[in-house]
Amino acid sequence: MENKNFQVNLQGLIDLLSNHLYSDAGVFIRELLQNGMDAITARRRLGHQFDAKVTVELYGSHTLAFHDNGCGLTASEIEQFLARIGSTTKKEQLDAADDFIGQFGVGLLACFVVCDEIVLITRSALEGDPLEWKGRPDGTYEIRKLKNQVPIGTTVYIKAKADYEEYFDYYRVSELLEHYGEFLPVPIELVEDKHKRIVNEAVPPWRMEKKEALDYGEKLRYQRAMDVIPLHSAIGGIEGVAYILPYSVSLQEEKKHKVYLKQMLLSDKLNNILPQWAFFVNGIMNTDSLRPTASRESFQENELFYTVRDELGSCIKQYLIDLSARDPELFKRIIGVHYASIKAMAVEDDELYELFIRHLSFETSYGTMDMDTIMKEHSAVLLAATLDEFRQIARVAKSQELLVINGGYVHDFALVRKIPDVWENADVALLDILQFSNRFQELDRADQLEVEPFLALSDELLQPHQCRSAIRWFEPADVPVLYNTNEEVQFLKLAEQSEKEANPLFADIVHVVMDELYDVPYARLCYNYNNPMVRKAVACKDPKLQQVCIELLYTQSLLMGHYPLSQEELRLMNGSLLQFMNMGLDQAVGGEA
Repeated sequence: MENKNFQVNLQGLIDLLSNHLYSDAGVFIRELLQNGMDAITARRRLGHQFDAKVTVELYGSHTLAFHDNGCGLTASEIEQFLARIGSTTKKEQLDAADDFIGQFGVGLLACFVVCDEIVLITRSALEGDPLEWKGRPDGTYEIRKLKNQVPIGTTVYIKAKADYEEYFDYYRVSELLEHYGEFLPVPIELVEDKHKRIVNEAVPPWRMEKKEALDYGEKLRYQRAMDVIPLHSAIGGIEGVAYILPYSVSLQEEKKHKVYLKQMLLSDKLNNILPQWAFFVNGIMNTDSLRPTASRESFQENELFYTVRDELGSCIKQYLIDLSARDPELFKRIIGVHYASIKAMAVEDDELYELFIRHLSFETSYGTMDMDTIMKEHSAVLLAATLDEFRQIARVAKSQELLVINGGYVHDFALVRKIPDVWENADVALLDILQFSNRFQELDRADQLEVEPFLALSDELLQPHQCRSAIRWFEPADVPVLYNTNEEVQFLKLAEQSEKEANPLFADIVHVVMDELYDVPYARLCYNYNNPMVRKAVACKDPKLQQVCIELLYTQSLLMGHYPLSQEELRLMNGSLLQFMNMGLDQAVGGEA
């Protein structure tokens, strides 16, 4: 018997495995399963006929035996795979062998995370001598031939070190075996005393009929998916399913897809195997071709990986296109659940935009309508940039038979601007809120002459409030005035008000901003000549009474539009109200006398 040393800093490597490479100590079960599966694959390549099997047996004192009837190891292979961890020869062999899952040497060392000694007994399918290998975390190991015969294959014995006993309990081992090996094509038998159980009899969901796959997803997630989408990638060797979630999710929420490599669980928290826009699905899939990282908990993000991701995204898109024709009601329900996030992704992706835009709903001056209906009934639309602008004219626009879409909600403005990309004859015009009243019917020459004094007085009174006056004939008649403003006007009003209250430095900044504007904007107060009260105010010959009417109509329009009133505007409103009340009271008292 000869004592030898590993050709690596084993203590450092174990620290790397336990503290940095693997996310959980229980991953040693996965590594042992991978080694067993690779050994079985290697023996099958030799042409042997045998009933492949992995057996995990638990003993007292938290000891575990992991047996496979794969190809076993020769003395030279033990030296190569276990003593020269991560050797070039082994890596080259695995690079060329697509059927292998992991790297035997590195994987076996994961056991040192939970134990202080590894005992491996093996007999090669190529040579008859049974061998025993013992390795320790101090870097020493020993190899000896055994006198007793053992079956072809490999058995690994490990005993839990302090603080890791839970990983050797029956239910924990059973849980880990099912977690990692649920869909492995080789039976995995768990044995304790005389109790035996096969832990991996499940059929993977990508090989199930649709109803069975939905049932499986419901059992796994405790909620039934809205639908299940088959996933395929020829170049990535991928089979899988994507479950459409029955609840809305945020785009920022971490995605957790369950991915298998050669039917061994790689990760149940992989977040980048599907495109970012596929936020509304949870995927379960298996690949034979993508290359894992060193930890085998994710994939190397190379050109193949990105190509496969795009191919899987195309599967989801094509399924939704077919679903929109095959089951439009289900398609609409999916949009209803994931509406906000679908809008966000449709802005960024032209294919998704074309797929979803017809079915997305928007607030309009005619009520909430989906875009397909809007385009069938109104090829020309106006787009309000903000919710505030839309609210200013929504009621009046409908009376003018103008369809205005509210672009003030998140992503709606960008979505509507792209309408001509899908409907070539669509005419989308950006609403100029300050010019909106120009669309109304103008007064005839005689009426224009009559209203000029009233408008002049109105402009004079509203000049300090950065507002100008107009008068038109429009519907509905019960709207006496229409106040239109935009963010620029509101900013300048706020700046002017702040200038009076702020320090000199801020006042200088305000002046710089205003000096940069070649044309200072004004809000627009448009009087409705179709309104009886406005007609009376215009016809009134008392300038004092006209002033009160103008001040009241202006301040009331601000209140109706939910605009904050400055101190001056508040004083204006209160003063005009009191004057109006006094006039009415004086008239009433005079009439009684």
